Amino acid sequence: MTNIALVGANFALKGYIPAIKKIKKFNLKILCSRSQKKNKNDFKIENNWKKIFIDKIDLIILAVPPKIQFKILKHNLYYKKNIIIEKPISNNYLNSKKIFEQIKKKKIKIDINLTFINHDLFIKVKKLINKKYLGKVRKFEISWDFVSQDLNKRLITWKTKEKDGGGIKNIFLTHVFSYCQFFFGKVHLKRSFIKKTKIKNLTFKNYIKCEVNNKKDVSGLIQINTKKKGNQRHHIKIDFELGHIILYTKSKDWTKNFTLKIFKNNKYTILKYKKNKDFKDGRSVQIYKMLKNFQKQKKYSNLNYCLNSEKEIAKI
Repeated sequence: MTNIALVGANFALKGYIPAIKKIKKFNLKILCSRSQKKNKNDFKIENNWKKIFIDKIDLIILAVPPKIQFKILKHNLYYKKNIIIEKPISNNYLNSKKIFEQIKKKKIKIDINLTFINHDLFIKVKKLINKKYLGKVRKFEISWDFVSQDLNKRLITWKTKEKDGGGIKNIFLTHVFSYCQFFFGKVHLKRSFIKKTKIKNLTFKNYIKCEVNNKKDVSGLIQINTKKKGNQRHHIKIDFELGHIILYTKSKDWTKNFTLKIFKNNKYTILKYKKNKDFKDGRSVQIYKMLKNFQKQKKYSNLNYCLNSEKEIAKI
């Protein structure tokens, strides 16, 4: 049995707890959350994350702001607990690079929740690219329009402040750069364009366009944009020598309603994402897969995706 300490509030409760409960070999022993007062469950409630290191815990899962995550990762350098974290790794690239090097030196088992990398249709696209089913990749275009509740409500929180590891650059663009590396290898920022909005005399990015490429001269255009209301729209098109792929969704849920269209020999093959009815939040499905595969995960591969993404995004 793997004893788990989960640290966090909103996403920890909605995203992680349902996934943890579905794995028979996992036992949620501690929930560290200041927002959780009453407890009708079997696990213990803590409000000081340092106390979780005292108990017999096999795996720590963090769903906390990047600044706090960085502090916990530093603290864990002594205890060397297995740990799963959220992106970005910390509140800035230099901190992320430093702590990652220390984690590797200490040989700490770690993984990071990069939602789309665990998604069935994204994995399918990766296999099609590797097998050269449509020949070599020529170029790609990605657009992601989403609702930012904190920006819409004009809230100043860590989620809107880039210096704290928030903002659409750190929260959303990190996802896109990470799955681009998953598909195409390291991608490098050539140039970027941004639009900004003001909240209480502070300026925040609400649109980012990036031109990128990789060492094989595959070029890409990435656009992320906040919107006032409605469903998010996530659209990926990859052009190959022998056809193209379109992976897209228009949905309130980030992951549930993706469709993959493969164009070859003048016809489309259409694959729809098989929904898992066990989970209300589609992200829990990807978390469940990540947790199940934690021991098999290639050493630091996902951390490398995230760190390389943070390096490029820091240039914007």
